[in-house]
Amino acid sequence: MQQRNWWLKKALVLLLCVMFLANPIFAASTVTPADKMGEEWWANRHASILERVKEGNVDLILLGDSINHGWENDGKEVFEKYYGRRNAVNMGFGGDRTEHVLWRLDNGEVDGISPKVVSLMIGTNNAGDNTAEEIGAGIIAIVKKLREKLPDTKVLLLAIFPRNEKPGELRDKLAKASAIAAEIADGDMIHYLDIGKVFLTEDGTLTKEIMPDALHPNAYSYGLWAAAVEPKIAELMGEAVPPAGFRALFNGLDLRGWKGLVEDPKKRAEMTPEALAAKQVEADERMRAHWKVEDGALVFDGGGDSLCTDRNYGDFELLVDWKILEKGDSGIYLRGSPQVQIWDTAQWPEGSGGLYNNKENPSKPIKCADNPIKEWNSFRIKMVGDKVTVHLNGELVVDNVTMENYWERDKPIYPTGQIELQNHGNTLWFKNVFIKEL
Repeated sequence: MQQRNWWLKKALVLLLCVMFLANPIFAASTVTPADKMGEEWWANRHASILERVKEGNVDLILLGDSINHGWENDGKEVFEKYYGRRNAVNMGFGGDRTEHVLWRLDNGEVDGISPKVVSLMIGTNNAGDNTAEEIGAGIIAIVKKLREKLPDTKVLLLAIFPRNEKPGELRDKLAKASAIAAEIADGDMIHYLDIGKVFLTEDGTLTKEIMPDALHPNAYSYGLWAAAVEPKIAELMGEAVPPAGFRALFNGLDLRGWKGLVEDPKKRAEMTPEALAAKQVEADERMRAHWKVEDGALVFDGGGDSLCTDRNYGDFELLVDWKILEKGDSGIYLRGSPQVQIWDTAQWPEGSGGLYNNKENPSKPIKCADNPIKEWNSFRIKMVGDKVTVHLNGELVVDNVTMENYWERDKPIYPTGQIELQNHGNTLWFKNVFIKEL
């Protein structure tokens, strides 16, 4: 009887093993590629990614599950702000596990391209069925696949984001999986970054104000995410690296994010969209003829017009380094209006930084803080409402002064507008242009 029971138990174990190996419900391996082509939306999204990749011009990939997928929904505005000019492609698929990402990589999603960076965050959907070790192994398999298929691309591996309102076993599992995966980082082509704490209170609580369902970011927390990874993204993409809380307006490589000047704010507002678009094409052609990038700096040859940001800003803090030659004259337009002054102190001994076009409010700086001609200077400009504060080379030169509307004197300064690096017929240099929106 005992022998018979032993054989029955053995047969049951064998049967379970067969079921385990044959049925993905029992064994969804984290390292074995698997698709979801039976789900129409998933197949359609995969097809759309393939079409986008065929177009080329991909510099940044955001790869993962629904948390990355959400850049197209709640994170859309933040995505445009941080990644819109970086030729970024969102390869986040809702519900994906490590095995699904592996399948997508094996089936064309990175074929024929060579992006600068892939930002990878995956694994949370494996948590219900897999151990930390299995999840970590799946993430490592993805990184190895990326290195195989994209040998010139740097990988930014993000720790799996915390989930659930309070710390617990699930968070511990995901943290352990991330720590296992982190071992593959080499500080050269593979970098690891854990930003989980930016989402949590001091006691580790994940509030509904940050992630309403304790899993997916909202518009605010997508902003936290983008800001936290921005210095590393910029570094890996070979761009100028912004200070904490800032992002680069100039990437140190090319003129992406900038456009030529079309008239003034009042005249632009009076144009039809069609007329403005046509004028912008002409302005961009002039811009490219006179502005270029040399040794990580924007260089203006003295011809053409001012250089403008490709979007408008309201309240902000702006960092910008600048350099001029003898008799140099330029400035920084804020919200499309002149200007925080830049000029040669041999000609204008009061120095740079003042709000030159003010009539009713102070127009001159408190002191002259300029470095000698041909040396770099650094502005820190803060604008809130109509008030402007300027530091030049670490010295306060303008202290919370009202900036007047040069274009329409009977109106206050515009609430938003482009930032402009002014043409005044001189050779100019600008670099390290960073902004923090307030």
